[in-house]
Amino acid sequence: MKKIFISTVVIVSALAACKTTKTSTETKSVALDCSGKTFTYALDIKPIMEQYCTSCHNKNEKAGYNLLELEFVKKAATNGYLLGTIKHASGFSPMPEMAPKMDQPTIDKIECWINNGMKE
Repeated sequence: MKKIFISTVVIVSALAACKTTKTSTETKSVALDCSGKTFTYALDIKPIMEQYCTSCHNKNEKAGYNLLELEFVKKAATNGYLLGTIKHASGFSPMPEMAPKMDQPTIDKIECWINNGMKE
């Protein structure tokens, strides 16, 4: 009986001493380089909003945000809602709803517009 107990203690101790190393498969996000890129709301961002957003996010505001007008798009961009939703970030409802995620160059264009001061 003592041999079984001692053997059990030795095995449990040996297993407890083993370490597992978790290999990270996550890729670190690289800062988006927006230098030399000038996007404006009228020429670049408004057409994106019209294509992906304003069928729901309009003056009726049934969906919570009016993305037809610059001031409201800026508000959504400033509080992080716009990028959070289009990037499908944790804690945000993925947008556009019931549709594929925007392609990365489109998301990058919006992010650069925000990072460069949201020019009209």
